[in-house]
Amino acid sequence: MERFHFLIYLQAVTHAKQFLDTCYANQGDPKHDLQSYRNSDRFCYLLSQGLSYFETGKHADIGLQPLLYFYGLEHFMKANILTVRPDYPDSTKVLAHGLSTRKRKKQHYRFREDEVRIQPNGLFPYAARHLFNWTYPRLPEKAGIDDMLRQIPEMAIYFHYKEGEEVKTPGAVWPELLTHFILLYNLSMLVRYEVEWWGEMQQLRDREDFTFIKGFLLCTGEKVPRLVEEWLHSRSFDLS
Repeated sequence: MERFHFLIYLQAVTHAKQFLDTCYANQGDPKHDLQSYRNSDRFCYLLSQGLSYFETGKHADIGLQPLLYFYGLEHFMKANILTVRPDYPDSTKVLAHGLSTRKRKKQHYRFREDEVRIQPNGLFPYAARHLFNWTYPRLPEKAGIDDMLRQIPEMAIYFHYKEGEEVKTPGAVWPELLTHFILLYNLSMLVRYEVEWWGEMQQLRDREDFTFIKGFLLCTGEKVPRLVEEWLHSRSFDLS
């Protein structure tokens, strides 16, 4: 796995405090020094654990990767939120995932035909609002898995192999970190609640879902930490 130098740099409490202090001061928070002191340890731990989940997932069996990557992205999202919302979590409503899906799948279930429902409260809509300025109810009520896969540039090659030159254009374009969050959430639910389907998908490999899931997990394991690092860089912190 490539080294994510900025994420590693921010795992030192002194660096994290300076970074958060700059973020809060730029937002006009009169308590920026106190807030950055209070949040620096938690910010470090969230980044450190998030990166550890991804580093572990990189070398884990495919059966464990969705869980490890999903928990890692959860930690990264919470760290990012702390840079713009120093009082997070400010209510118990934001502690849930903010997504839902049918736990018992239909017979002849196909991953790409599934969908995830967006809830009005929880981590996902909270991150959408405060990290990317997306608000509910402007957030779509649901997200189709096929559409989410098509919005990840690295997945285009798999659709090209299957569809030739006629690659369907996705619908509303989501911020890519949210797209990865939706897909990892759904895959983690399959690992937890659809054990038989997940096991057969891995062993038999007779469904095209295997290709798309394997390709996505290879992509997200490398790309999510980089997207998180780029987002944190966008907070305009001057390393000098």
